[in-house]
Amino acid sequence: MKRIFKYLGIAVVAAVAMLAVSCEEPETAKNFNLTVKIAVPEGVDALDNLVVEAVKGTTTNTLEATTVGKAITATGSLPQGDYKVSVSATTDSGKKKAVGAAEVSLYEDAEVEISLSLASASPIIIKAVQYTPGKMAYIQPLSDTWIELVNNSDEVQYLDQIVLVGGMGRQTKPNAWQANGFENLYGGVTQSPVYAFPGNGTDYPLQPGASVVIANAPINHTAQGEGFENCTDLSKADWEFYAPYNQKDTDYEGVPNMDLVVAFFTSQLNWGQNFFGWAGLIAKLPVTPAEYAANPENVMTTPGTTSSMQYLMIPSDYVLDAIDIWEADAEEHYPVFLPVDDAEGILGPAAWSGLGVRRKVTKIENGRAYYKDTNKSSADLVVEKVIPGAVPTQVDAE
Repeated sequence: MKRIFKYLGIAVVAAVAMLAVSCEEPETAKNFNLTVKIAVPEGVDALDNLVVEAVKGTTTNTLEATTVGKAITATGSLPQGDYKVSVSATTDSGKKKAVGAAEVSLYEDAEVEISLSLASASPIIIKAVQYTPGKMAYIQPLSDTWIELVNNSDEVQYLDQIVLVGGMGRQTKPNAWQANGFENLYGGVTQSPVYAFPGNGTDYPLQPGASVVIANAPINHTAQGEGFENCTDLSKADWEFYAPYNQKDTDYEGVPNMDLVVAFFTSQLNWGQNFFGWAGLIAKLPVTPAEYAANPENVMTTPGTTSSMQYLMIPSDYVLDAIDIWEADAEEHYPVFLPVDDAEGILGPAAWSGLGVRRKVTKIENGRAYYKDTNKSSADLVVEKVIPGAVPTQVDAE
């Protein structure tokens, strides 16, 4: 009996100890102060619409900014962790954007300085894109992938000779060009055929608020039969990406063709198609796209490798708009673009889902939508089933 009581006594003591442990308050994450000092570009007297954000995982924290003279400081008390900090603003009556970004590990009070870079607030931007089809293996000769551009300004703009580049995705290591010292160049994004609008400067006007849809195959893809219900109706597309080097491609009557600038990878049968992740840009080059591509100085192989594959180089200086879309379930990703062109990517749609990304609507005036353009895909874009040419009827919540 003494032995039984002895064991009971031990059990009671253990139970009391466990109860005491269970009653302890759970340890909470510590907060630390983050200070962001913002360096304004030379020649800029004032910034408008300044936004400073610190992103950790899926949580976005907006920091409070104060200005004393030309010195701008943003501060906040945040839970410990690793953050991506981005700054965006407008200047010169909204005609230019000032952007910058940095990474910071916040495990004690920390301070980071971000120097802003100026970028033109492009009047023509990417409104929406669908790069993964709505049916698995729906690749050739019919593919329901497309991109839509919009005039986000209040003045007539011209599509003439604007270059469209897209396709590279699933970036799992630093950009090869930037990692090897070519900081201002984008090369890998031109693995897909590069196209441009034709015209001599003023042949293809785009009215304020108007958009154009460019499709790989401008037909109603939902009408292909059973299993195509998740595809897209592109029968009203304005332009077509026609690949004359591809015998399986169809040149659809009544739809004007984009100009094929270069296609180094003829195994890429469609423009901008990548299924999993996607990065793309539109650019305006200093000469005609054909002249630019014909200059060997604008063509490179991948630096730091022995690969003989060639790419057309697009300098950041010529970029009008860029978006970076990561694989849907990616846990690590590297930026394709510099912060001045796209400060942070967005997790995209699943492969073969038929979903796309569209730009958020900031306001609607007299039936005309205006779109968010902060050079930050994670803030500007949403993932959903996108209808090409859709006219928005409501503003997106911030």
